[in-house]
Amino acid sequence: MIKITKKLKKNNFVAKDYCVWSKEEAKDLTYKHWQKCEEGELGISDDGFIAECIYKKKYKRGTEMTFPYGRQWLGHNRYLEFKPHYKSGNFNTVSTKPYSEIEANSKRAELAVDAYLAYKIAGESPDLDAIGKLYRPDQKEPHIAAKRLLKSKETKQMIKEKLQEILTDKGVDEGYVLDVMKDAIIVAKMKEDSGSMIRAAKELSIFLDMAPNKSSQTETIEMDISHQIANQYETQTKKLKATQKKELPSGETNSTEGQGE
Repeated sequence: MIKITKKLKKNNFVAKDYCVWSKEEAKDLTYKHWQKCEEGELGISDDGFIAECIYKKKYKRGTEMTFPYGRQWLGHNRYLEFKPHYKSGNFNTVSTKPYSEIEANSKRAELAVDAYLAYKIAGESPDLDAIGKLYRPDQKEPHIAAKRLLKSKETKQMIKEKLQEILTDKGVDEGYVLDVMKDAIIVAKMKEDSGSMIRAAKELSIFLDMAPNKSSQTETIEMDISHQIANQYETQTKKLKATQKKELPSGETNSTEGQGE
């Protein structure tokens, strides 16, 4: 048996534990298929798990069923499964995708990422409070919401892809970076600057993923940028070093606490 804690409107948002049983554990329980449940009855999911039907709400578009681990609409070819929700930790929506993935694909997240990149490309430190107000103006501390968003692996991937698009438009690619590094080594060699040669060679080895026992690959790039100041476009050329770190996949944890209606 698994317990999922939820804070719901019907319980005055007081935390309540809801049980989810496997079919084997529910031998002495009375239940029916989830699509045939009424509120308060036990329903079995399509992958064989039993839990209470918390809500059965009718809307113009159809009837939505809410169980402790997720939601689903009634109808043919509609499936409700416990395992995908439990794996992702998403217990509040029809989708079984992780919250971070759903949020990263939202319009408000894209707006926040665009604002973040605008600061970075301008060579300025991102104003998390300003970004947070664009992202979640409903929050008491929007900078915390922005910080949490920017830390998710899905958002980091979005930032990486958008930055690559910007660099491609500027004609900066892997070949360009390699050429810059090789030129730096040649110049250092001509000046007999062994220290600079070693540093450049080290950067090159990291770029080519040659350095042993490294958990990240650093790409150093230089690019010319155009910069908007105080809503007036002033074109100026400057050198920008943008450093990206590609983190290796790390383990994730699932939460068994959810909030809802």
